[in-house]
Amino acid sequence: MGKRAAETAKMLALQNNLNISTELEPQNRRSELFSSELFKFTPVTCTEVQHIITTMPSNKSPGPDKISMRIIKDCLPVILGPLTDIINNSFTTSAFPESWKIAEIIPILKEGDHEVAANNRPLSMLKVLSKICEKVALNQFSGFLNRTDRLSQQSGNKKYHSTETLSILVNDVLLKSMDNKKLTALVLLDISKAFYSVDHSILLKKLSNIGVSSEALNWFESYIIDRKQFVRTGSPVSEFLPITHGGLWRSPLLFCIYINDLSRVPQASELESFVDDSKIFMSFPIEDIASAKTKIEEDLKLVATWFFENKLLINPEKTKLLLIGTRQLLGKLLEETTITFIGEEITPTTNAKDLGLTLDSYLTYDSI
Repeated sequence: MGKRAAETAKMLALQNNLNISTELEPQNRRSELFSSELFKFTPVTCTEVQHIITTMPSNKSPGPDKISMRIIKDCLPVILGPLTDIINNSFTTSAFPESWKIAEIIPILKEGDHEVAANNRPLSMLKVLSKICEKVALNQFSGFLNRTDRLSQQSGNKKYHSTETLSILVNDVLLKSMDNKKLTALVLLDISKAFYSVDHSILLKKLSNIGVSSEALNWFESYIIDRKQFVRTGSPVSEFLPITHGGLWRSPLLFCIYINDLSRVPQASELESFVDDSKIFMSFPIEDIASAKTKIEEDLKLVATWFFENKLLINPEKTKLLLIGTRQLLGKLLEETTITFIGEEITPTTNAKDLGLTLDSYLTYDSI
């Protein structure tokens, strides 16, 4: 799935004559961090592992080994010490256990004919012990990122940064622009199969650039690379197949690192993201609408280039454009304003959903 999305992204870039670079933009970032703190894993205690296990839900489905979290909790007095040793040994040797990298995929029907693969949502089942080790690693890594402030201002997988806080931030900007008698062009981008399309080699380079030490980077490489999956439908199971893209089921933090530099791409507009939901917006006086259109189209071209360079598929057909302002301002528009994005002409819509909230051109919040 991820490989097909990456190939489609490359084809779209070629069709639209976008110059795609094979080099990451912040190549000198790691050298800047040599004099500052690099991330390294530290030994975890039995108390920390016990706290992580006891706070994890017991009712989640087990992985391929069919050992549930409830069984782990019942056996905890006996297995806590050995499990802690295994996790610490994983960090010391920079090796994630091979048996923990196997996923059982169960197709869940979304709509239509279940025989059509695209109509099903893949539910990935991982071994409970692998989830515990991941949680320990990600707790340490997220603490480092928060302490050193190396993540951009994107929302998602960050404390105090939810869909609600991002919606309040963006809507506050929109309302202030209306108060200042300005229009705002809001472009809601649509990204296909983002989590499944993450390129492993690019992710590892970005982890290095953000300040991960060589030892920790080797652990992340072991965690990401050489994963396998098989599909189960009822009792029958498929053969094992390698996972070449994505595979970050429990690691939205790693996806946040993957798109960490996205917010710096637009030159004239602002860009905000909640994990894989991104939007571009720019406010302007109504008399500057022609120049604003040009600037937005230039920024969208830069953003599309970034997505294609990072092998993520962006859909111009599903991208939405909203022109937001007061009724008086919008009534002064003499003709419909459209924008061109990856060969598609996008016409403004009257309302669109964004992070669970339905926005309309006047911000009345009346649309359902």
